[in-house]
This record gives sequence, structure tokens and C-alpha cells, in this order.
Amino acid sequence: MKNFFEAIASFFSSLFGKKKASAPTPQPQPTTSPNDRKPDELEDSSDVPVDTVSTVMVIEVIPDAPGPFADDDKEHAVDGEETPTTPTSPNTGGGTTTPTTPTTPTTPTTPTTPTTPTTPAHTPRFVWCLDNGHGKLQPGKRSPVFDDGKTQFFEYEFNRDVVEKIIKELKKNGVKYFDVVPDFNDVGSFLEERVDRANKFKTDLPKIYVSVHSNAGPAASASDWIADSINGTETWYASNSTKGKKLAAVFQKYLILKTGFKNRNLKSTAEKPLYVLEKTTMPAILTENGFYNNKTQVKELMKDSVRQKIADAHVAAIMEIEEKGIV
Repeated sequence: MKNFFEAIASFFSSLFGKKKASAPTPQPQPTTSPNDRKPDELEDSSDVPVDTVSTVMVIEVIPDAPGPFADDDKEHAVDGEETPTTPTSPNTGGGTTTPTTPTTPTTPTTPTTPTTPTTPAHTPRFVWCLDNGHGKLQPGKRSPVFDDGKTQFFEYEFNRDVVEKIIKELKKNGVKYFDVVPDFNDVGSFLEERVDRANKFKTDLPKIYVSVHSNAGPAASASDWIADSINGTETWYASNSTKGKKLAAVFQKYLILKTGFKNRNLKSTAEKPLYVLEKTTMPAILTENGFYNNKTQVKELMKDSVRQKIADAHVAAIMEIEEKGIV
């Protein structure tokens, strides 16, 4: 009987066969990466359609407070003091007992001026990619014409002047920098190229991107001045960059201390996605130094002494970060 059932089972098995397990259906691969998003990118905060001074994060500026960086990168100190030489012992007499004729005393020599210890040379920690926002060929980005019918402020010229003043001081201090757009007269917005130049710049040191601008508030038209209450300085950073936020805080601190401008505090790309902050591959900030369509403030921005203060504020921030580093 057992053989009968085995025969029946063998018959049906040969007739129908075993079903093969079906292969798993391949899952579609994602076609885009999380970094492929294309936000509504803007060039600087003057492209933000409304004045947002009342909604920004408040950062208290304390002149004597330490910077927001941890001093975990230890500098190798260079001893600039000269090692004092051991004074030689005076010569003692010796020889025969016969007294010798005393020699005429020599005229004492004039003591030499002590050598001043040299200051140790600065050891660069970063390369500062300096971007003077906008170019001569870019439309807009200028003040209304003044009452004389000819005087006008051009942001590209202001930005370049400030960056040149910064570069001059960095050279004196031995700080490494990269001039992103030296050809500002021959370019317009030039956004992609600015970012591309900085991203591709080869260096053994870490890079930091600083874009220098002047602001513009919302006005009825390009020929209208904004309300005098809209003024001051602010610093922008990428919202996903902790280092960028710390950098922005240092720059904003010195901009307020050096210029006395109203503190508009820090702003981030969470508010508006500024292109150079979104697309650079290094910590980046963008400073907005006064409002060029504020008739009162733009007169200050046209003074060389005020521009020097703005440049000095940037240099002071750079030197603090060079000294203390960034986490």
C-alpha cells in the first residue's frame, strides 16, 4: 500500500513539476539625492522683500566677552625673546711679582641699546575667501540719485573698496587670503562663478568664505529712499552650519563695536536662501553693512573713514578667529 501512494505522488510530481520561487522585484533607486533641492535662491538680503529686523535672533554684543570658539587647537608658540648672554668675568692679573706700570684706563664704550625682542610671525590657520558682492555690469544695486541730480552710491564699488582695505591689513598681519573676484569691473551678478572659484581653490589650509555687501530696504521704487528707521548692520549664515553661525556672531560683534551702527543681529538662510551661503562647501558668512537706499546712512557709507571702520571690523573678526580657531 505504501508503494502505491508513493507511485501516485511520483506521477503527479512528474506531471506538474515544482514551482520555482519568483525573484524579488527590484526596488526603484532614488533619482535625486537630498542635496539636489533647488531652493528659491537669492543673492543677498536686499533681495528679501520685507524688512525683518523685528524677527531676527537677538545676539547680545559684549565687548569684553570671549569669542564663541573653543580654544582646542593649540597654537605652537614661538619664543621671540633673546637668550641673555652670560657676562664674561673680568681679566685678573698674574705673572711676576715685579709691579707693572699701570696702563692708561681705556675710555668706556657707550653701551649699546638693548635689542627689542621680535614679535613672533603669525602662523596662518585659515585661507579667507573674500568676495566683494556684485559687479559693475550688474543692474540695480545702487542708491537713488541725490538732489544734485548726479551723485549716486554704487554697491559694487563700495564692496570692492572695503575688500581692498581688508586685504591690505591681512597682508600686514600675515593672514592668508584668496581674492575671489578681483575682476569686479567686468562682471555682473556672477554668482555661480564666485562660488565655483572659492570651492575649487586649492589650499592645504581650511577655507572660510566672507561676502561683503551693503543692504537695501524695501522702497516704492528704485528712485525712492526708504524710511530713516530702516538702518544698521546684520550678518547672515547658512542655517545648517554651526560653524557659520559662530563666525557670523564674531563678525557682527566687531561690526557693531567698530561702526556704532544699529545692531540688526544675525540672520540665516532659514529665512531666505542666499546663494553663496547655500552653495559654498566651506563655512560662509555674508555681511550687510548699512543701507545704501537710506539717505542718511548712505552718506556715511560714502566716507572713506567709515569704510575703513567697516574693514577694520572684518579684520578684527578675522584675527580673533585666526587666534582662537573654530570648532
